[in-house]
Amino acid sequence: FPYYQIARIMAPQLAAGNVILLKHASNVPQSAAAFEKLMQETGLPAGCFQNLYATRGQIETIINDPRVQGVALTGSEGAGALVAAQAGRALKKSTMELGGSDAFIVLDDADLDKAVKWAVFGRHWNGGQVCCSSKRIIVHESIHDEFVRRYTEGVAQLKAGDPMEASTTLAPLSSQQAADDVRRWIDEAVAHGATATVIGAEVPRQGAFVRPVLLTGVKPGNPVYHHEFFGPVSMIFKVKDEDEVIRLANDSPFGLGGSVFTQDIERGKRVAAQISTGMVYINHPTAVKADLPFGGIRRSGFGRELIDLGLKEFVNHKLIGVTDIDGNF
Repeated sequence: FPYYQIARIMAPQLAAGNVILLKHASNVPQSAAAFEKLMQETGLPAGCFQNLYATRGQIETIINDPRVQGVALTGSEGAGALVAAQAGRALKKSTMELGGSDAFIVLDDADLDKAVKWAVFGRHWNGGQVCCSSKRIIVHESIHDEFVRRYTEGVAQLKAGDPMEASTTLAPLSSQQAADDVRRWIDEAVAHGATATVIGAEVPRQGAFVRPVLLTGVKPGNPVYHHEFFGPVSMIFKVKDEDEVIRLANDSPFGLGGSVFTQDIERGKRVAAQISTGMVYINHPTAVKADLPFGGIRRSGFGRELIDLGLKEFVNHKLIGVTDIDGNF
């Protein structure tokens, strides 16, 4: 991710003819330096890509520089609100790719084998530290118990360990602070009436690992109801019909992605059309592909990244009008 997050901005913008200044996350300076070196080795002309070890206090100075034409940020809601405000004051175009709390909807006619497989992956890839992870699993009551049983078994098969080992399927979190924050939010959920059930295998004591947890009974008013868990915590909700599915899926300050599992594709399209997000996938967790635009709405940010729409975010849509001697177009 520390490389990919750069590439997904850099590639479309270089293709569009723009040059890039990078201020990476403060906890991955080695990745920032390595990527800059890699670009130099490829023969990219000097000045097309430059890494800056800027402090937070220096960011506004950089944004205000007249040579900077636009700002793209991937990060938290707090960082997005701050940087978007700075860009706005400087009258600079910006795109924000922020948090998410994607709904993973399992309708009563879903292929359970497929739904369980993708739910386990969709919630736990990169240790659950993905903005478009499947964070809220919404299941029809008629298949809820069987889904939970299979899902629990699937999560229990994940193997935590060295992320450089191919056999590892549950990654550690990005820092010990991140792991501590996830545990603190789990405690907060339980203190307000939710039930937390450990559903994963043991994890190593060394490293910022969090053992997977299933949260049930999360009601409106619980502080975690609208919280984005950035780690291996699954919130599962039981619903009785499509109306409740749509209401619950849309009851979020975020609006990044989502998914609908059903064997009736037309039904899936109908439900997906009513989910208020930037992206919805049918029978697959929210996907990230270079040839599809990516982005959300509300507190998940604004603007789009990657191909097509992403290519056009930071270009000038200029009109050149040609008239004849009488002024006619």
